[in-house]
Amino acid sequence: MNHQKGMSSLSLLLVLAISGFFLLCAFKLIPVYSENQYVVSALESLRDRDKPVDQMTPSEIHRNLQNFYTVNGVRSPGASNIVVERERNRSIITIYYEVKVPLFYNISVVLDFKNYMDSTKPEECCKAPVDYRPKAKKDD
Repeated sequence: MNHQKGMSSLSLLLVLAISGFFLLCAFKLIPVYSENQYVVSALESLRDRDKPVDQMTPSEIHRNLQNFYTVNGVRSPGASNIVVERERNRSIITIYYEVKVPLFYNISVVLDFKNYMDSTKPEECCKAPVDYRPKAKKDD
């Protein structure tokens, strides 16, 4: 008769190491993704203002986004990479940034966030089209 045996010490150690690695990744990466959700919410808040985005100056857009960041505790310096492009009948606001998250020793993860808002299609906020590349960062 075969006897059923439990998990060996080596198998238990392997399971604990793998689950520990995934927990470490989760604890390091989830806060960065949740902070990006605040950046998305900031872009969405622009369309809910009394003044349409097309009528705002770039400095007003920057100020509104920075105020939202301050209130909601967005600390990522990359979230301040706000580019406002004006065309004839629309404004395009892009916030592209990378966050480098150190996992352990010399291993890091780089997360790339691309947030985009076209004033002609505010309901399609906040994912950029695949082929879209913003122009160089402009000053007010």
